[in-house]
Order: sequence, then structure tokens, then C-alpha cells
Amino acid sequence: MRTRTKVLAVFGATIAAAGGYAFTYTGTYGEVCERLGGKWASADGRCVTRSCYKNRACGYWANPGHRCDRLKVGDPIAEVYFQLGEPDQIDGTRYIWRERKGGAVSAEIEREKLKSIACAT
Repeated sequence: MRTRTKVLAVFGATIAAAGGYAFTYTGTYGEVCERLGGKWASADGRCVTRSCYKNRACGYWANPGHRCDRLKVGDPIAEVYFQLGEPDQIDGTRYIWRERKGGAVSAEIEREKLKSIACAT
């Protein structure tokens, strides 16, 4: 093999390795997602956006109460789902999110608006 061919092969392998690393590294993607107003789902390796309610793609979160402080009475149901994820239980107007890492979050939602919320501390 000629020297030039060897150099090009090593260079190509280096570029391929760097590209593979870039597609598997999650740190940067998570930061970009958050800066663009999304929520990074590290387990799925995807950015969840506010359109998740409409698309039925908000998912289940291990610690939904972590973003509880971002909600206020009067927020639309789409914002509640975006911040907390899919509820584990719905009983009429009562929505419950069970944390895998703590207590539960409970909310009252009427006419697709948040009426009250109780966050685990």
C-alpha cells in the first residue's frame, strides 16, 4: 500500500470515528434541546417539544415533579402534559403522576385548563 493511500485510510477512519461519536454523544443535544424550549429525554435520546400533547408523544418521566414549579393555574392541558408527561391515572378531572423517584403529583384539569396542582416535595 502506498503512503498516500495509508494516510487517506487513517484520515477516513478518524473522521468516521468522530462522526460516530458525535451521533452517540447526548450532552450537547440535551443542551440544544433545552435552549430551543424542549425537554431532553435522555433514556429515549430525543427532544420532547410542546407539540407532544397534540402528537401524543409526551412520554412517562421518572421524576415529573421536577418541573412542577413551571406550571401555574390556568395553563393549558398541553403545557401540563409537556412539563409532567403522560399521567399514570385519570379519574374524571383528577390527573395523577406517580414518580418513580419520589412522591406523586396530582392536578385538577377542567375544560383543558389547569385548576389546581399538588406537587410532591
